[in-house]
Amino acid sequence: MPELTEFLRRITALAATGDYAGLRLGASLPELAARHGDPWDGGRLHKGERWPHAFGWGDAWTVFCACRRLRSFSLPAWHGELELPRSASGLETLDTKVTEADLTAALTAAGCHWRTITYPDIPGQRTLELEPAPETRVGLVLVDRLDFDQPAFDDWLLNKVGLWGYDHPDCPGPDRTLPEDGWGATGP
Repeated sequence: MPELTEFLRRITALAATGDYAGLRLGASLPELAARHGDPWDGGRLHKGERWPHAFGWGDAWTVFCACRRLRSFSLPAWHGELELPRSASGLETLDTKVTEADLTAALTAAGCHWRTITYPDIPGQRTLELEPAPETRVGLVLVDRLDFDQPAFDDWLLNKVGLWGYDHPDCPGPDRTLPEDGWGATGP
Protein backbone atom coordinates (compact mmCIF):
# COMPACT_ATOMS: atom_id res chain seq x y z
CA MET A 1 0.00 0.00 0.00
CA PRO A 2 1.44 3.41 -0.97
CA GLU A 3 1.83 6.20 1.55
CA LEU A 4 -1.38 8.21 1.54
CA THR A 5 -1.00 11.94 1.02
CA GLU A 6 -3.56 14.12 2.78
CA PHE A 7 -5.31 14.76 -0.54
CA LEU A 8 -5.48 11.04 -1.37
CA ARG A 9 -6.83 10.33 2.12
CA ARG A 10 -9.56 12.95 1.60
CA ILE A 11 -10.44 11.72 -1.90
CA THR A 12 -10.68 8.16 -0.62
CA ALA A 13 -13.01 9.32 2.17
CA LEU A 14 -15.10 11.23 -0.40
CA ALA A 15 -15.37 8.09 -2.55
CA ALA A 16 -16.46 6.07 0.49
CA THR A 17 -18.85 8.59 2.10
CA GLY A 18 -19.79 11.27 -0.45
CA ASP A 19 -18.40 14.00 1.83
CA TYR A 20 -15.35 16.25 1.47
CA ALA A 21 -14.95 18.61 4.45
CA GLY A 22 -18.72 19.06 4.63
CA LEU A 23 -19.16 19.42 0.87
CA ARG A 24 -21.80 16.78 0.23
CA LEU A 25 -25.09 16.63 -1.63
CA GLY A 26 -27.70 18.67 0.15
CA ALA A 27 -25.21 20.57 2.33
CA SER A 28 -26.50 24.01 3.35
CA LEU A 29 -24.75 27.03 1.83
CA PRO A 30 -25.11 29.09 5.06
CA GLU A 31 -23.74 26.21 7.16
CA LEU A 32 -20.78 25.73 4.82
CA ALA A 33 -20.12 29.49 4.91
CA ALA A 34 -20.14 29.39 8.72
CA ARG A 35 -17.63 26.52 8.59
CA HIS A 36 -15.27 27.64 5.79
CA GLY A 37 -15.95 31.39 5.49
CA ASP A 38 -17.90 33.26 2.84
CA PRO A 39 -17.60 31.64 -0.58
CA TRP A 40 -16.49 33.43 -3.72
CA ASP A 41 -19.28 33.99 -6.25
CA GLY A 42 -18.83 32.03 -9.48
CA GLY A 43 -21.97 33.37 -11.12
CA ARG A 44 -25.08 32.01 -12.74
CA LEU A 45 -25.00 28.73 -14.64
CA HIS A 46 -27.78 29.76 -17.04
CA LYS A 47 -28.24 33.19 -18.62
CA GLY A 48 -31.17 35.01 -17.08
CA GLU A 49 -31.62 32.58 -14.19
CA ARG A 50 -30.07 33.17 -10.76
CA TRP A 51 -30.19 29.47 -9.82
CA PRO A 52 -28.47 27.09 -9.99
CA HIS A 53 -25.53 29.26 -9.01
CA ALA A 54 -21.79 28.60 -8.68
CA PHE A 55 -19.84 29.43 -5.54
CA GLY A 56 -16.55 28.19 -4.19
CA TRP A 57 -14.07 27.96 -1.38
CA GLY A 58 -10.47 28.21 -2.52
CA ASP A 59 -10.21 25.90 -5.53
CA ALA A 60 -13.35 23.88 -4.69
CA TRP A 61 -16.00 24.80 -7.27
CA THR A 62 -19.57 24.24 -6.09
CA VAL A 63 -23.09 24.55 -7.51
CA PHE A 64 -26.10 25.32 -5.32
CA CYS A 65 -29.83 25.12 -5.97
CA ALA A 66 -32.28 27.95 -5.15
CA CYS A 67 -32.92 26.30 -1.76
CA ARG A 68 -29.20 26.86 -0.99
CA ARG A 69 -28.41 23.14 -1.01
CA LEU A 70 -25.29 21.76 -2.70
CA ARG A 71 -25.99 20.06 -6.04
CA SER A 72 -22.43 19.32 -7.13
CA PHE A 73 -18.79 20.23 -6.72
CA SER A 74 -15.49 19.66 -8.48
CA LEU A 75 -11.81 19.87 -7.68
CA PRO A 76 -9.36 20.62 -10.52
CA ALA A 77 -6.65 18.17 -9.45
CA TRP A 78 -4.63 18.87 -12.63
CA HIS A 79 -3.41 22.11 -11.05
CA GLY A 80 -1.08 20.01 -8.86
CA GLU A 81 -1.60 22.12 -5.75
CA LEU A 82 -4.93 23.42 -4.54
CA GLU A 83 -6.34 25.52 -1.74
CA LEU A 84 -9.17 23.38 -0.37
CA PRO A 85 -11.60 23.33 2.55
CA ARG A 86 -10.20 21.78 5.74
CA SER A 87 -12.00 19.03 7.59
CA ALA A 88 -12.71 21.31 10.58
CA SER A 89 -12.89 24.82 9.10
CA GLY A 90 -11.09 27.22 6.81
CA LEU A 91 -8.78 26.37 3.91
CA GLU A 92 -5.45 24.61 3.44
CA THR A 93 -3.07 24.01 0.53
CA LEU A 94 -2.63 20.40 -0.60
CA ASP A 95 -0.52 18.63 -3.22
CA THR A 96 -3.03 16.99 -5.57
CA LYS A 97 -0.73 14.78 -7.63
CA VAL A 98 -2.18 11.25 -7.40
CA THR A 99 -1.38 8.33 -9.71
CA GLU A 100 -3.97 5.77 -10.75
CA ALA A 101 -2.03 2.98 -9.00
CA ASP A 102 -2.05 4.88 -5.68
CA LEU A 103 -5.69 5.89 -6.11
CA THR A 104 -6.99 2.40 -6.88
CA ALA A 105 -4.90 0.89 -4.06
CA ALA A 106 -6.37 3.39 -1.57
CA LEU A 107 -9.93 2.84 -2.87
CA THR A 108 -9.52 -0.93 -2.67
CA ALA A 109 -8.12 -0.71 0.89
CA ALA A 110 -11.15 1.40 1.86
CA GLY A 111 -13.52 -1.23 0.46
CA CYS A 112 -14.76 1.00 -2.36
CA HIS A 113 -16.19 -0.40 -5.58
CA TRP A 114 -16.24 1.51 -8.84
CA ARG A 115 -16.95 1.16 -12.50
CA THR A 116 -14.53 2.41 -15.11
CA ILE A 117 -15.98 4.58 -17.85
CA THR A 118 -14.05 5.14 -21.06
CA TYR A 119 -14.85 7.57 -23.84
CA PRO A 120 -14.36 6.49 -27.48
CA ASP A 121 -14.26 10.16 -28.54
CA ILE A 122 -11.81 11.18 -25.80
CA PRO A 123 -8.70 9.00 -25.96
CA GLY A 124 -6.37 9.16 -22.98
CA GLN A 125 -9.13 9.76 -20.44
CA ARG A 126 -11.23 7.52 -18.22
CA THR A 127 -13.35 7.95 -15.12
CA LEU A 128 -13.67 5.83 -12.01
CA GLU A 129 -17.29 6.30 -10.93
CA LEU A 130 -18.44 5.43 -7.42
CA GLU A 131 -21.80 5.53 -5.65
CA PRO A 132 -21.10 6.19 -1.95
CA ALA A 133 -24.81 6.72 -1.19
CA PRO A 134 -28.03 6.22 -3.14
CA GLU A 135 -28.30 8.69 -6.03
CA THR A 136 -24.88 10.17 -5.18
CA ARG A 137 -21.98 9.87 -7.60
CA VAL A 138 -18.27 10.55 -7.26
CA GLY A 139 -16.25 10.75 -10.46
CA LEU A 140 -12.46 10.49 -10.44
CA VAL A 141 -11.22 11.51 -13.89
CA LEU A 142 -7.84 10.10 -14.95
CA VAL A 143 -5.68 11.14 -17.89
CA ASP A 144 -2.66 9.56 -19.53
CA ARG A 145 -1.00 12.96 -20.13
CA LEU A 146 -1.63 16.59 -19.29
CA ASP A 147 -0.86 17.88 -22.79
CA PHE A 148 -1.42 15.98 -26.02
CA ASP A 149 1.92 17.05 -27.49
CA GLN A 150 3.64 15.23 -24.59
CA PRO A 151 4.25 11.47 -24.32
CA ALA A 152 1.88 9.37 -22.20
CA PHE A 153 2.70 8.87 -18.51
CA ASP A 154 3.82 5.49 -17.19
CA ASP A 155 0.91 5.70 -14.72
CA TRP A 156 -2.24 7.74 -15.35
CA LEU A 157 -2.85 10.83 -13.18
CA LEU A 158 -5.91 12.08 -11.36
CA ASN A 159 -7.13 15.10 -13.32
CA LYS A 160 -10.46 16.07 -11.77
CA VAL A 161 -12.68 15.05 -8.85
CA GLY A 162 -16.42 15.54 -8.99
CA LEU A 163 -19.49 14.91 -6.84
CA TRP A 164 -23.03 15.12 -8.16
CA GLY A 165 -26.45 13.64 -7.69
CA TYR A 166 -29.93 13.79 -9.09
CA ASP A 167 -31.97 16.98 -9.11
CA HIS A 168 -34.71 17.42 -6.58
CA PRO A 169 -37.51 18.67 -8.85
CA ASP A 170 -39.65 19.98 -6.00
CA CYS A 171 -37.02 22.40 -4.67
CA PRO A 172 -38.69 24.58 -2.05
CA GLY A 173 -36.51 27.60 -2.80
CA PRO A 174 -35.07 29.81 -0.06
CA ASP A 175 -37.02 30.50 3.10
CA ARG A 176 -38.15 34.13 2.54
CA THR A 177 -38.91 34.55 6.26
CA LEU A 178 -35.18 34.50 6.98
CA PRO A 179 -33.06 37.65 6.64
CA GLU A 180 -31.13 38.26 3.40
CA ASP A 181 -28.35 35.66 3.29
CA GLY A 182 -26.02 37.62 1.01
CA TRP A 183 -26.34 35.07 -1.76
CA GLY A 184 -29.36 36.46 -3.55
CA ALA A 185 -32.23 35.15 -1.45
CA THR A 186 -34.35 38.16 -2.35
CA GLY A 187 -33.30 38.25 -6.01
CA PRO A 188 -34.90 36.38 -8.92
